Amino acid sequence: MNAISGNITQVAFGKSDDAPLTRDEQEICEEWTSGKASDYMKVDAEDPRMLEFAGLYDKLENKKEEVWESIEATHAITQAPFREIPIAQAPTARIGKRNRMLAAAIITGIAGVFALYHFINNDQKNVPAPNNVPVVNNTIEPGRERAVLTLADNRQIDLDNTPDGVIAVQDQMQISKKENNQIVYSTSGNQKTGTRALNNQLTTPYGGEYKVTLADGSTVWLNAGSSLNYPTAFTGNDRTVEINGEGFFEVAEDKTKPFRVLANGTEVQVTGTRFNVKAYDTDKLVTTTLVNGGVSVKRGNQLKRIKPNQQAITSGDSIRIRNKTKDEMSQALAWKNGKINLDGESVQSILDQIKRWYNVKIRIESGTPETTTLTGTIERNTPLETVLELLNTNISVQFTLQDHTVVAKEKK
Repeated sequence: MNAISGNITQVAFGKSDDAPLTRDEQEICEEWTSGKASDYMKVDAEDPRMLEFAGLYDKLENKKEEVWESIEATHAITQAPFREIPIAQAPTARIGKRNRMLAAAIITGIAGVFALYHFINNDQKNVPAPNNVPVVNNTIEPGRERAVLTLADNRQIDLDNTPDGVIAVQDQMQISKKENNQIVYSTSGNQKTGTRALNNQLTTPYGGEYKVTLADGSTVWLNAGSSLNYPTAFTGNDRTVEINGEGFFEVAEDKTKPFRVLANGTEVQVTGTRFNVKAYDTDKLVTTTLVNGGVSVKRGNQLKRIKPNQQAITSGDSIRIRNKTKDEMSQALAWKNGKINLDGESVQSILDQIKRWYNVKIRIESGTPETTTLTGTIERNTPLETVLELLNTNISVQFTLQDHTVVAKEKK
């Protein structure tokens, strides 16, 4: 058995050189040098606390350089370096971009190993057994590409049950459904764009999303529970659409025709850019997140311009501008990239995402904490049963499905 020198153990436990180790600390050293600790550190993919492990790992990783340098400066490790310990990744959840956990000596030294080891192997009576937590009593599948198109004459086309190909022609504008579940507006044959302003509406129900390419080549992705009103052709001096809900816009550049998005009393003005607009009625505010290009946001008499990696939040007559980090931008656009975001989200916000994507009702019981310890994202193609199991890895809030309602309540 390899031994660990006295100096390095003192450093790892934050002790002075002459301070003796306790019995527990000696046992920790024994477990680590014997190789037992590496077995304890292995995390099974089915462990219901996977999200907690990854969250703790992120916190510990921030200190790994500092501690490793301190340990190296004190003494060389006599045992062959143990670099990585695999951590299995659940197939239905993506937690950051990492799928391996560094060895404890690299993260925080021996003391960090023991803390994480005991977290993972905590007394089972402190962790609710999955069988004791009622999650679901029936299978609810995630949302998918589906929408209803309402034409200018009020005819409605259920795009979910419509075959690919040309589905309508309005004033020389051809509307086609493509094989990748999107609709495209284009002129039919060699015809010129019509002169009449014919308005269409694309509506996604809860549990649906859809993509549309407008007559000018601009593309809009609609999130669940949203609607987009737009003309079949942009014949005037600008290009104006109206959204309720959430959509991601890739606007074709045309400096002669500004593109305007109207959303619950807020106006977003652009010429060519990529941005997200969130304007659900229940949110009582409009959030515009800019990826690239330039955007002006107007609310009442106020007009403010935002830059890439900024967010404009309008409420009442005020406009607040916030700078966003790369991670925060990813969180704001998670839905567009097929994910449910957990980072920085309140219990209400998490439930709202579930409500729209899985087409269920939601309820928060009295006394439920407003936030959780959850981090990362969950793939939106994950069945609701698995989503709730992952959510229940947090330590403060329990999520259950009662009939067709997801209920959040405080964990006892």
